[in-house]
Amino acid sequence: MADKNNGASAGENLTFRMASHGDYDDVMRMSVGVYDDRDYLPAFYHSFIDDTDVIVFLALVGDEVVGLRVSKITESGTAFIVKAARVAPDWRGQGIDRRLSLHQDQWMRQNRPSVKYKRSTVFSLTKGVVESMKANMRFIFSMPFIDYHCGPNLWWRQDPAQLAQLDTTGLPDVVPLQAADDDFCAAVQKCLPAEACGSHDGKPIILVDWDPYTLSPTNLKRLRAQYTIYMLNHEEKTSLSFSNTYLSPSVRILTLQVYAKDFSTVLKHLLKHLKDTCQTYTSDVIGMLVNVPQFELDDVIHDFCRETLKMECFYPCKTQVLAFESEM
Repeated sequence: MADKNNGASAGENLTFRMASHGDYDDVMRMSVGVYDDRDYLPAFYHSFIDDTDVIVFLALVGDEVVGLRVSKITESGTAFIVKAARVAPDWRGQGIDRRLSLHQDQWMRQNRPSVKYKRSTVFSLTKGVVESMKANMRFIFSMPFIDYHCGPNLWWRQDPAQLAQLDTTGLPDVVPLQAADDDFCAAVQKCLPAEACGSHDGKPIILVDWDPYTLSPTNLKRLRAQYTIYMLNHEEKTSLSFSNTYLSPSVRILTLQVYAKDFSTVLKHLLKHLKDTCQTYTSDVIGMLVNVPQFELDDVIHDFCRETLKMECFYPCKTQVLAFESEM
């Protein structure tokens, strides 16, 4: 709700404009405490402004920034994904995010008429947001979300090469993704839940750092420029993983998505990404956020992070990321 001391209400006073680099401080003040001080927006705000495929709208009451919505054009201009949404604490409960969303959609129809679909993801613990999404968009599928963190004093943080002794899989090493064709994507698709093909065109969707993308050679080529991507072909089984790292207000975040069917293959990918990150960031507290496609893998990954790596759990078991889609 609006701060009772200022006597203001959004109402007819709400206006919208594009954000700029100069709005950074106002946006950060509005976002303090978001995601338990593990917010990604400080790390990516300026790159969002510079990206011609990213549209950043602000909502204002007078000169005060009270809301933000960030969206990225994807799928060769036919879809967009919602990458961030914020409402200032004193202005919540007044429909500001809903009005920002309507303004964003109207702008897309007028300025990007090729965009036909909107996609978004939501955290299962935000119950109110989940219910709102279910009422306004079509649910596609969900994936487990596993979140652990640790400081630099653990034995494997002191010497990340020692992670190799935890690899008892007998699998060959994962290798960087060089290229991908339709056959490769079809092989990776076998790792996805059937519901991941429930988009408007029936094509498979993957989540990469929370963002939904169609699994295609074109998208994988684009994503290679932004993420560390490893693959493994073994005994006619293909797996794929993505990672990214950034500094949040409280910890360094490692996001990791592994598309594989069994724990041994997931472990092979996880250990490689974790070793890479820990060798580079030797003294940071690291928060590792993991997505896998199979809910059967949730418990065993929690056990590995807690019992073997001795990391601390941040969010409870059975937490999920849910993906939604709607027509424009």
